[in-house]
Amino acid sequence: MKTVILFGSPRKSGNTRQLVNAFTGAMRKGRDEVRLLYLNDMKISPCQGCLSCAETGLCRIKDDMKDVCTSIMESDVVVYATPVYWWAPSAQLKAAMDRSIAFLDDQMNSRIKGKKAVSLVTCADSDKQTCAPSLEIFKKSFELLGMEYSGQVEALGCEEKGTVGKKSLDAARSLAGSLLA
Repeated sequence: MKTVILFGSPRKSGNTRQLVNAFTGAMRKGRDEVRLLYLNDMKISPCQGCLSCAETGLCRIKDDMKDVCTSIMESDVVVYATPVYWWAPSAQLKAAMDRSIAFLDDQMNSRIKGKKAVSLVTCADSDKQTCAPSLEIFKKSFELLGMEYSGQVEALGCEEKGTVGKKSLDAARSLAGSLLA
């Protein structure tokens, strides 16, 4: 099985990475191929809403989103990993999500239907409701794209670097294990 992680945090070694490491460690134990894309290091322009991608699946914007799309197409599992900023996924991840319109044809049929989708979310706040809008964005996006939402982990109270709790790390490992079963 192939997995691609759309890593939406601007911090390569922060809390989101800690959660991703727990998940990928378990996936790799299952000998799965895991590719991590640091979206912050990529040039991904905002969607222009022109829908020129509907016919061919190719966006007219020439940037790194082409590589993101290729990785998604080649993968069985797509992981959306992000800190929550202002009740939403990071701008880096949101830009990639917006550009995922290229996976829909002009009849709104998905080119990635059936792929598994997972969300790994970190949040400084301890209130679970702070993550709710982000999770709703994921659920609606995956539904539109015909992806199977295979689970989520929300690591709350991660105000300082390296403070993802054991319970959240174990949940990430468990989620990865469920995908391998």
